[in-house]
Amino acid sequence: MQEPGTAAAGGDEKRHKVAVVVYSNVTTEAPSRAYRAFGFVAELLAHGDDVVLIFDGGGSATLAAVLSRKHDLHKAYAAAAPALRGVCGYCAGAYGVADALKAADVPFLVDDRGHASLRRLLDEGRQIVTF
Repeated sequence: MQEPGTAAAGGDEKRHKVAVVVYSNVTTEAPSRAYRAFGFVAELLAHGDDVVLIFDGGGSATLAAVLSRKHDLHKAYAAAAPALRGVCGYCAGAYGVADALKAADVPFLVDDRGHASLRRLLDEGRQIVTF
């Protein structure tokens, strides 16, 4: 019996296509969900999986917070940062962090009436995991 994540017959290891969407807001909630999201993304990256990281809703405030090197979760975020696709443009404005995220050159995702499109992620064949 083959172990999960090991090479399949033919020699190619199965690669996952995943979109991790962070909705939790570390400024008002326990940071454990964001921490776990960053760890999951880092794990996927370490295994060569095709992963994108998106911040939506209250997650836009989380991204603004963890960009600071002084934030407790900055190191965990930094390990996941190579997968960053962007932040919901509408939500960044609604949570008052648009200027800070623009200054950090974070891409704004606005393809669904100003919001990040989750359907587009499905069109890419991605599994969507939310935190």
